[in-house]
Amino acid sequence: MKITAIIILYNANIENSKTFQSLLSSDKNGITLNVIIWNNGPKALNHQECIQYKSICDSKNIHLSIYENLYNIALSKIYNIFIKQENFDFFTILDQDSILNNDFFQNIIMNDNFDVIVPEIYSTGWISEQNSLCFPIYHETRKLFDKKVFTMGEIESISSGLTLSNQLIKYIIKKKQTVFDERYALYAIDTSFFLDLKALKQTQFKGICVGKINHSLDFNLQDRKKISATRRLEMEYSKVLNKIFYDKKSRLNVFLYLLRKFTRREYSFSEFLELVKCLFRKKHPRSCIPLTMNQLL
Repeated sequence: MKITAIIILYNANIENSKTFQSLLSSDKNGITLNVIIWNNGPKALNHQECIQYKSICDSKNIHLSIYENLYNIALSKIYNIFIKQENFDFFTILDQDSILNNDFFQNIIMNDNFDVIVPEIYSTGWISEQNSLCFPIYHETRKLFDKKVFTMGEIESISSGLTLSNQLIKYIIKKKQTVFDERYALYAIDTSFFLDLKALKQTQFKGICVGKINHSLDFNLQDRKKISATRRLEMEYSKVLNKIFYDKKSRLNVFLYLLRKFTRREYSFSEFLELVKCLFRKKHPRSCIPLTMNQLL
C-alpha cells in the first residue's frame, strides 16, 4: 500500500516536530511511505538538518521530500497541489504538533475499505484542563462522536490525522476540481471539507474513526483571554466565510455583523478593514497569494 503523508511546519524546524519524530518510530510494516515536509515560514530550514533527516528516512525506507515557502501560504492550496501530483492509495494530512500512536499507519492498512479515516483527537485545554477526547464530533449535535463507522457528512474533525482514499479524492476532483476549498487558508479548512462531504451521503463512500493521536490544539477554550490577537483574527476570517458559504448570509448581513462587533470595540480598525476585505473578496487574504514551490530535497 502506498501512503503519502504531508507535514506542514510553521515557525518550527524538523527536529522539533512531534509529528515527524513520532512518525519515524511508528509501525510502517506493509506500506510504502512517502513523506512530504512543507515549511510554511517564516524562517528557512537549515539545509544540513534537511540532509540529516533525509538520510534517516532513507535508512528506514521512507521517501522524504522537503519544500519551502516562507509566506505562510494557504494550507488548502498546499494540500490540493500535492493531492493532484502525488501517486498514492491513501493521502494523510498532519500538523507539526501531533503525536502519532505506533499503530497509526497500521490502522489505515486494516481499514483500507474505508474512504475517510480519522483518529480520535486528544488534547489539553480544549474541553478540560486535562488531556481529553476533543474530536471527532457529530455535525448536528456538536457532541463527541461515540461510534466507529460514519456516513459522509455525519461528523467533523480536525485536519491533522485525516486520511483520504485515492478513490474518494478522484471522485471529489471530478465533481468540483479541488478537494479542499482554497478560499480558506487556516481555520475551517477541515470544517468546510467535512460539511462538503454531506453531498456524498447517498454514495458508496464511508468513513471510520480508528486509533488516536495527541494533538496540541491552537488555543485554549478554557481561557479565551490567552488567545492571541492574530489567532482571534484568523477565527473571525473563518466565521465570515462560513456565514457566506454555509449560513447563506448576504454580504450586507455579514457586514452589519462585523460593524456591530467593531462598534463594541471587539475589533481594532485595522482588523475591521481586513475582515471587510475578506467579506467582499469572499476569500481569506492569504488565499490571494499564489503558490510557488521551492523544493529543497
